[in-house]
Amino acid sequence: MPSKSKKIDLGNKYIKTNDVSEQNYYNDDNFPIAGVGASAGGLEALEQFFKNIKPDSGLGYVVVQHLSPDYKSLMVELLGKHTSIPIYRAEDGMKVQKNSIYLIPPKKNLTIFHRKLYLTDQSLNLGLNLPIDIFLRSLAEDLAERSIGIVLSGTGSDGTLGIRAIKGAGGMVMVQDEETAKFDGMPKSAIATGLVDYILPPYRMGEQLLKYVEHPFLKASDKKLDIDIEENDVISKILLAIRARTGVDFTYYKPNTIVRRIERRSSVHHIPDIEDYYRLVSDSPTEVNVLYKELLIGVTKFFRDSEAFELVKEKVIPRLFESKVVGESIRVWVPGCSTGEEAYTLAILLREYMNLIEREYDIKIFATDIDKDAIEYASMGTYPESIVTDISEDHLRKYFTKNGSTFKVVDSIRQMVIFATHNLIKDPPFSKIDLVSCRNLLIYFQPVMQKKVLSSFGFSLSNGGILFLGSSESIGELSSYFNVIDNKWKIYKSNEKILHPIMDVLHLPHSSIKMFPAHQDKRSKIYSDSDLLDSINKELFNDFVPPSIIINEKYELIHVFKDANKFMKLPSGKVSLNILNMVPQELSVALGTAIHRAIKEQGEIVYKDISFMRDDKSVSLNLIVKMFKHDKTKNNMMLIIFEETGNAENSLITSELFDIGSNVNQRLFDLEGELKYTKENLQATIEELETSNEELQATNEELIASNEELQSTNEELQSVNEELYTVNSEYQNKIEELTELNNDINNWFNVTNIGTIFLDLKLKIRKFTPATKYFVNLIEDDIGRPISHISYNFVYNEFINQINLVLKTLNPFEIELKSTDEKWFLLKVLPYRTVENAIKGIVITFIDIDKIKSYELQIRRDNEFLSRILENSPNAKVMHDANGKISYANKKAVEILELSPSELKGKKYNDPKFVVCYEDGSRMKEEDFPFNYVMKNNAVINNKLLKMKFKNDVVKSLLVNASPMFDINNNIEAVLISFVEY
Repeated sequence: MPSKSKKIDLGNKYIKTNDVSEQNYYNDDNFPIAGVGASAGGLEALEQFFKNIKPDSGLGYVVVQHLSPDYKSLMVELLGKHTSIPIYRAEDGMKVQKNSIYLIPPKKNLTIFHRKLYLTDQSLNLGLNLPIDIFLRSLAEDLAERSIGIVLSGTGSDGTLGIRAIKGAGGMVMVQDEETAKFDGMPKSAIATGLVDYILPPYRMGEQLLKYVEHPFLKASDKKLDIDIEENDVISKILLAIRARTGVDFTYYKPNTIVRRIERRSSVHHIPDIEDYYRLVSDSPTEVNVLYKELLIGVTKFFRDSEAFELVKEKVIPRLFESKVVGESIRVWVPGCSTGEEAYTLAILLREYMNLIEREYDIKIFATDIDKDAIEYASMGTYPESIVTDISEDHLRKYFTKNGSTFKVVDSIRQMVIFATHNLIKDPPFSKIDLVSCRNLLIYFQPVMQKKVLSSFGFSLSNGGILFLGSSESIGELSSYFNVIDNKWKIYKSNEKILHPIMDVLHLPHSSIKMFPAHQDKRSKIYSDSDLLDSINKELFNDFVPPSIIINEKYELIHVFKDANKFMKLPSGKVSLNILNMVPQELSVALGTAIHRAIKEQGEIVYKDISFMRDDKSVSLNLIVKMFKHDKTKNNMMLIIFEETGNAENSLITSELFDIGSNVNQRLFDLEGELKYTKENLQATIEELETSNEELQATNEELIASNEELQSTNEELQSVNEELYTVNSEYQNKIEELTELNNDINNWFNVTNIGTIFLDLKLKIRKFTPATKYFVNLIEDDIGRPISHISYNFVYNEFINQINLVLKTLNPFEIELKSTDEKWFLLKVLPYRTVENAIKGIVITFIDIDKIKSYELQIRRDNEFLSRILENSPNAKVMHDANGKISYANKKAVEILELSPSELKGKKYNDPKFVVCYEDGSRMKEEDFPFNYVMKNNAVINNKLLKMKFKNDVVKSLLVNASPMFDINNNIEAVLISFVEY
């Protein structure tokens, strides 16, 4: 068939893909594969799921379960009853075929590479094995957008990290509705990530799954997109909707990433046209939020790329401490930290090194991300138990505490990390940083944005600071500002060259809207009045507002106007935003007093002609402190204006001279009173806390010991419980099958009315059917008694001997007998064989054949009667079988044909001894022989005259009749020929 082009509509742009038919697009190398994870309670969910999957769905399915290592799984047989899809137990190197199901074997973990399955032995780290996470992660790496993760019933959190990986790769995630799951641990943990596309009961999953894989996005996912976002109105509108709701501009993200994520969301909603998807975005704030999250999905884990972090441990960490003295700060920045795994990884490495050198430093790790939800998750420091696959047992024991199905970062590590929301593109960078670790974030940016971000990193780093990037990232044009430490893992050291950040090149102030270059003529439609006011306010602030700052009621610096920073400097040591620690000491007393009075008097305080030293010169200024309330929070705020004396004549504010003596004395008096009151309260509190603390300490130690024991026991029980539940589910199915089979057998025995006795190897009665009572005098209490103790209703003295003989020789025995009431039955004695062909006893059956024997007798009598009639008939009677051979001839036939019965039997109609002629004496053609005529025409012959020649040339005229005889299928099985001499 000739090829044709197919287009996927993207508004005013189209993406061309290779032509394929809609129904048979996927071939053996590009079909999607679904990883299906299930644990306790998962058997029923799997049965419902596959029962509603079409056999020709075009997908491959890999089922991963928590299986008992000591139990042979029956999943192949059990699932096979609910689907006609071929089911295989996975083998090492087995290639996944579409329209097939593959099951993980016991005691193995499963991964996939180039669509082939690979088995490894389970490694029970801390007693946990998480096969679902292991497989789903490898599936995400292998199939990317064609990977599908499905999580069904189960306890714990296995599968959570796996679905994160699948979403990060652009795949689809489907989870069982908690309300339909027998055990909701795994579904709950997966749903809590906020990454799930569909939450459904298992029986509805198949329909959504097939709709999803039929979407054009998935069929074209291996094609490179050729589209310019800036020239595409629809995508621009979608990005504008995201920015309007979240404040985040994705314009300078790579187009392929953006379009793929948008198409993926449209495929989840089964929307083939991107214009229709934009209408959904316009009408649904929820969808905007989901798409925003989709664009932000970060793929991360503890010690990701273990070889890279081993290099950091050996070469980078020691460098950070070389130029530091004990107690000095080491500052690390982890931008784009996502859910915090990388930040905590670095914290662990830094803690380990300090333990090694036995010296303490002030470690500050600034972990930032634009995603507020991710930051909140990271700051909790709580992760699913599936992280055991990423972290060594030693690190887990030292730096995490187990709490149910989660691990929590210990306080000593948590306190080293400061999490904050931060827009790497818009917000100013951190400063005096010793290590910047930003891995696999730049790959999502266009080159111009990559350069801007890298320049920010260069500015942040102190001289000799380390930059750690992802393995597929590089510093590009900025290579002259860095020296290479390791080229493979992209670790660089900043040199002496000063790199300034590229500011205000890619964006306007927060309230403005960045337009695409291709739409310059539309700007007037997008600007609002508030944008104009913001621009005017900015100019007014720059030109007319004196050096000023805003602080909160805790004296912490909030905002700096104009060049007020010339009156402040950052103190050395631990960072503090307290304004009194940042201004010169001479100014600190006056400023502190003014702030205190402003709060106390709820008004404005102005001090005049305050002198202090700046750059070895005396400077005089007026200090203005004005209290006001924040419009939204209603918190107290202070505006502090520094008005140098040279501008004093321009001030319209009434001021007073700052008398340091009187003001200080009053201030000291107030502070002493507050201090005395505070000390008294503090002492009382300390004494109470000391008493309580001793009691709590003792209780806590007991609880810790008990908790550790219970936790260890609970983990073991949980693991055993999952295995037992899986085994129990399979056994339950088998029990149901056996019950059904037993009912069938009982009903069959009752319907057939066959008496049956089951004996064990000692010939004791195990079971018997109701019909047995007609032949043997049995009651229910006879079970367990020897058969020799039981009387029976027939005469056969060898009955017990025959039973023993069959048990010894294993040769079945049967005999026809009469009961005491003169009824015939068939007695059969057989060895009882198991499936394994082992002999476990004897089976005795009593089959009522009385009617059969009556029929036999009647038939025998009828046959004798008919035989006498035939033998004494005046007509000759000859029966030919279907092959023409004589099977019967009566006395008259023997007489006429002049042959004995033995000579006649077996001879054919055309035997040379039979010379058959027409009425005129000419020899008869073979096809006209009576037998042939009847067989050929299925007809009868009535009173036909023919002649036969015998020895001595004797000729006899015969009047012949012939008719066919039919079997039960109405086929001719014989021909009866009757004749007399004429």
